[in-house]
Amino acid sequence: MDTDKIILEKEKIIEQIKHYVPLFARFLDVKDPVNIYSDKLYNFKVSNIHKTRQGLIKKILLNKITALFGPDAINQLRVELEENLSFNIADHHQILNHPILVSSNVISSVSKIQGSRRQSATIVISSGDVPPNNYFSKSGFQFHGKTVPLFSANEREYCSYFIPKRDFNFVDRLKNIKRWNVFNESEKNFLDKYQSLVNNINFESCTNYNDQVSLIVKNTWPLIFEGSVRKRLPELIYITQEELIAECLKQILREDNFVSASLFEENLRNKVINNFRGIVVAWNEKEKKGTHFFWRKYPNEPRSLRMYIQGNKLVPEDERFKHLSIELKPDIVIELLEKKEIYPSLFTIFSVLNFYAGVKPLTGYGSTVYLEHFRQAWLKSLENTEYSTEHDLINEVDTTGFIAGIAIFFGRINEQIRALYAADIIAQNGMTKEYLDQVFKMEFNKLLSVATADLYDYFSQKYIPASEKLSKTITFDDLAAINFDWI
Repeated sequence: MDTDKIILEKEKIIEQIKHYVPLFARFLDVKDPVNIYSDKLYNFKVSNIHKTRQGLIKKILLNKITALFGPDAINQLRVELEENLSFNIADHHQILNHPILVSSNVISSVSKIQGSRRQSATIVISSGDVPPNNYFSKSGFQFHGKTVPLFSANEREYCSYFIPKRDFNFVDRLKNIKRWNVFNESEKNFLDKYQSLVNNINFESCTNYNDQVSLIVKNTWPLIFEGSVRKRLPELIYITQEELIAECLKQILREDNFVSASLFEENLRNKVINNFRGIVVAWNEKEKKGTHFFWRKYPNEPRSLRMYIQGNKLVPEDERFKHLSIELKPDIVIELLEKKEIYPSLFTIFSVLNFYAGVKPLTGYGSTVYLEHFRQAWLKSLENTEYSTEHDLINEVDTTGFIAGIAIFFGRINEQIRALYAADIIAQNGMTKEYLDQVFKMEFNKLLSVATADLYDYFSQKYIPASEKLSKTITFDDLAAINFDWI
């Protein structure tokens, strides 16, 4: 497509996003270089009450990191939790793969990566219930445009939170499904080496699949960068949102606060259910989307059941499992959390992490918008209640830390600019310092403009009236070719 036509269509899309999604509009005009934008993410204040509440988050994180990575992990990995907490909450708990998700952890850590010394670890509070087959991971990882499966076809819709410890023998899987020969000899050599790297990771401390993913991510993250960059690279530690907040709830639900009241007090619970209905990632009962407060384990399978309030119980939406209803009493809910029979929904996760504890979320383009809708719904729900003093605290939470939805890793393949997946980058021995420096100097809005087509695909489904939708023809690759023509 002609460059002028690409730019014209891009501008029309941006104009419509600004009109229909004003909460996101500000990011489309940010002209700061990427490194400056990244630094500014951490210029925010936290109230003393939220700092106190964050103490529970810190305690649980440190305990989990020690259990997973060893008794000396806090010092060895340089885990230094800031006084004011902020975490990437847009990432999925899976092995490094998709350009957008890998890039988010670079954009959030530019100053650490460019620093003259090894910096404190970057901690990601990742989504740990995603199925193996999702937008960012097609049942495995991508390598040179081909899928390397980690799961069989009948495992693709499993809930990661419930998947037990398993093997990661992707080379054997490729051979068994007769797909090994779609790779050339050079690609096979790389996959054999990558398999050996994963096989040599000690998984003894892991109790489930999600724990294994955390170890694989920690060990493969440095390979995204060339040797000279690795010397000062911060560690990357993934801890799932579900496990972190489940542990928090074991204490929070025994106390008097707006989180426990929204679950156990009928009047506030009804307000919350009504005010959050229809918000993305909360719930919409008619459309069978989301769940009220928690997901329930499907009997004998690593899948989850949707639950909706009926009276004073959480009842499975699936009629076959009514016997798994949950009476809303603190001891009962906490016991089920202990047994991992239930886990918190995204509504509960973000309500605890961001609006109760005041942790700044580093977001994707979806969460940047819907977390502001969460804020407004909480403010409305708590009006004229004994928790109305939370109003100012909730208003203080900074939800503008947009980092995810942008790819920064590209290469020239057959004279075409293409986004690179994690395995592609590792196979070419990592991205160079010179490449990173060039990206970090780019104006943020120009980098973001590469994602214009993807942004429109998402926002047009959620917020733009069907009658107003544009007939989009430009692609991610079209926009990358313009902004990364220096490669």
